[in-house]
Amino acid sequence: MRIAFTICTNSFLSLARVVGNSLKAHNPDYTFFIGLCDRRETDLEPWYEGYQVIPCDEAGIEDLEGMAIHYAVSDIKNALKPFFLEYFARKYPQAEHILFIDPDMVIYEKLEEITSLHQQGDILLFPHLLQPQPFDGKSPDEISYLATGTYNLGLISVAVNENTLRFITWWRDRLRHYCYVDWKAGLFYDQKWIILAPVFFDKVLVVKHPGYNVGYWNLMERAITKVNNKVMVNGTYGLAIYHFSNVHITGNKLFTDQQNRYTETDFPILMELFQGYRKDLVTEGYETTRKKVCYYANMHENHYRELARKTTKGRIKLWIKENFPRSWKAKLKKALSGLMEG
Repeated sequence: MRIAFTICTNSFLSLARVVGNSLKAHNPDYTFFIGLCDRRETDLEPWYEGYQVIPCDEAGIEDLEGMAIHYAVSDIKNALKPFFLEYFARKYPQAEHILFIDPDMVIYEKLEEITSLHQQGDILLFPHLLQPQPFDGKSPDEISYLATGTYNLGLISVAVNENTLRFITWWRDRLRHYCYVDWKAGLFYDQKWIILAPVFFDKVLVVKHPGYNVGYWNLMERAITKVNNKVMVNGTYGLAIYHFSNVHITGNKLFTDQQNRYTETDFPILMELFQGYRKDLVTEGYETTRKKVCYYANMHENHYRELARKTTKGRIKLWIKENFPRSWKAKLKKALSGLMEG
């Protein structure tokens, strides 16, 4: 048995369904689950059908509501990865390995390398970069990944054994409290912790196949071509997984504000894949689900609103948030900086 899963809110159900469809098309030997960082909603039942959906409140997570109050929704989705890994490892101890896949990915071929590499390693990590990058004033560069983490945690695969259970427990305990961005403290969601994994645990392998974890952060080292209708990376490797991170679906933009090295016109083959991705999202309910508000996001927001109402500073922040568009907020905060201090 091989398990793969993603984690999403109801608003990302269409993305989860697309990555699940692409996995099943090329890897029918995997059992795929959707870990739902949300509550099930009756009107979304058609978009749960066909997949095994596990709401996070059914995954045996201790003090889930405490985490939800503590974390914004972007934080808690990342924090739940080791909790779901533990859930699947405990429930399916016979599984060969468990693969986590971000919902904004698409799988384009059989994942043979993951299976073969698990013959050597228990924990497979996927780095952002495979080659040194020049300091040419463009972004992202090596410094970007000193800040955000060597490994991209949109993908991680673990075997099921005592070594990985120790790893999962260690990662889980850290992400329960420290899965957010704090540049001064050296924190960036779940990713910075994994820098320590090859030191603390045995049989950790770095996957250097350039067809995996292809995204805007490494296109400078990965030439995308097409040979006999098959998408290739660097002329030799099939494109296994593309990460459609920081795209703009409704705006039809493959690249937004995370890099300044290239434009869509530099990658016509990727744009072709992106157009197919957008169509698949619409088919899988993108317009129906994307505006859904996460139950746990509401819980977090309501908690901090109540705290804010207890102070003058907090009430001013709430007033700005409720009465002015985002573009004005920074200007207002600066103008009111003296009042907001203390």
